Amino acid sequence: MEPGQLIFARLSQAPSVGGLLQHVRDGQPEVKIYPVQAPEETPRPYLVYQLISRVPDGSALCELDDVVRVQVSMFADTYAEICTLANALRRQLHRYETAGAALELANEFDHPKTAGALCFFRSQDYRVELAPD
Repeated sequence: MEPGQLIFARLSQAPSVGGLLQHVRDGQPEVKIYPVQAPEETPRPYLVYQLISRVPDGSALCELDDVVRVQVSMFADTYAEICTLANALRRQLHRYETAGAALELANEFDHPKTAGALCFFRSQDYRVELAPD
């Protein structure tokens, strides 16, 4: 499974996260979790995830795993919303293990809200170890 698919599946099924990100678009319910970029005019809060790096780990003598870095970026109208969403993500993803993958929070940081910025923005970087398919 791709790391983004793993993160989407885990977060969209978690009531503590999915409940914060529910939305109806064109009459259809969706969870506002997107790869790389959210659709234009997506109401906040929402999050996007992107692959930052993917490095093979191992040697010719042992099984090859991939070590992946995925960044999850959160966007919200208030700082309180960002904090609530970030805590919910951390509870679902940090030290999460499933068949073939393990996630661990590497760092988290706020991006300063500059004059004229429309929202608050926080990122979490996760280290993901993937077993070979």
